[in-house]
Amino acid sequence: MIATARLAWRQLWRDRRLPVALLLVLVLAIVAVVLDRVRATEAERDRIAADAVDRETFRAQGARNPHSVAHFSRFAFRPRLETMTLDPGISAHAGTAVWMEAHRQNPPNARAAEDHLDLGRSSELGLAWIWQVVAPLLLVALGFDAIARERERRTLALVVVGGLSLPQFVAGKALALFGVFALALIVSVTLSLLLGGGYPVDDRVARTAIWIGGYLGYLAVWAAITLAVSVRARTSRGALVALLGIWALTILATPRIVATLADEQVPIPSGTELHAAIERDLKQGFDGHGPADQRTKELEARVLAAYKVDTIAKLPVSFAGLKLEEGERIGNLVFDKHHAWLAERYARQASWRRGSTLFGPLAALQHVSTAAAGTDVDQQLEFARQAEHQRRDIVARLNADMIANGAGKDFEYLADPSLWTRIPAFQYTAPAFDRAGLAIDLALLALWVAVAGLLLGWTIRRAARELAP
Repeated sequence: MIATARLAWRQLWRDRRLPVALLLVLVLAIVAVVLDRVRATEAERDRIAADAVDRETFRAQGARNPHSVAHFSRFAFRPRLETMTLDPGISAHAGTAVWMEAHRQNPPNARAAEDHLDLGRSSELGLAWIWQVVAPLLLVALGFDAIARERERRTLALVVVGGLSLPQFVAGKALALFGVFALALIVSVTLSLLLGGGYPVDDRVARTAIWIGGYLGYLAVWAAITLAVSVRARTSRGALVALLGIWALTILATPRIVATLADEQVPIPSGTELHAAIERDLKQGFDGHGPADQRTKELEARVLAAYKVDTIAKLPVSFAGLKLEEGERIGNLVFDKHHAWLAERYARQASWRRGSTLFGPLAALQHVSTAAAGTDVDQQLEFARQAEHQRRDIVARLNADMIANGAGKDFEYLADPSLWTRIPAFQYTAPAFDRAGLAIDLALLALWVAVAGLLLGWTIRRAARELAP
């Protein structure tokens, strides 16, 4: 088998397809890594500068009412993880900054895609795109005639007669095809690790290992399918047409069709629609909580009873501050309700996409790829959760100061500027890599490797029977 693989390598090298394919994939990988390094450097520079300006502006406000400061508030900026060089995922289209103001759970804004000219699909060039889309096409270009050409030349039977079994012959071809691309994959990932940049993550090795493993499985599937078609096809031309059709169907058409179906079956509300639903619950009441006016009256009655006074003016604390804090408590319940519903919609869409693995392994690979790179929807939702936790902490601290020190003054109360310096800065923590969460997708990839291997074995056995004297 090794000897057959060496022979296949030499043949591919002599007809120049192998060096051209390797040169193309490595040049694309280098360009992708360099462009990613430039983007990473710019993103970190902008994030650090924006965070510094935001911090100094917040601390230099002077004496102000805490609630005014809660509306002015601060931004939470998401750093760019170093593993994002493997797969940009949704990062170019997901927000990287959250305005943490009172009364609102704002979505992340400042998308990277908004800061660059629209250069079409070239803006998606990255290692993931190269190995998901280009590499299978190059595998087809190198392997479509690996067996079909021998059949056309009527030399396939001579190979078997010469003492080399057909399974050994095809296995050598498969090893040659897979080995070339596996080596190129590892080289390109090594370049990305050496030249890439970004916020360091503790589990980078585990993320990279699973990322590579997923793509090796994907390449193995394509190598097996390519050779299976080449074994069955009567002509090289027929093999090429069939393989190009499979590539177009599984990589170009199916993902778009499934994405459209997912959007139709599980629509995601626009920001305006989500905001309107939240405002409706806040004003009209929800889940046993009455409307806003009723809640205010109930709060007033509870507070007066708790402090044993008959008017708000006699309270030793700021009623306006208590009202604000109660509004935040109710608002947080509403936010949690609607954002949990939104996260469930994203999960259902992911299930729809995962269902497309019936037609090919690409969807499972994409889930593994973006999760390992830290650029999937779950990572974005985690950033939003951390920013929301920080927002609630900031608002609670400001409300507490107003409650304690603003009695009789309410919104006329001005806090000492030292309060702003005691508000903690946002510190993003990269979530631990959820390997267990990838079990289904990794299992689907493994299943595709097994199915492709069985398909190749079946075509080999059938061809061997046809060649038998």
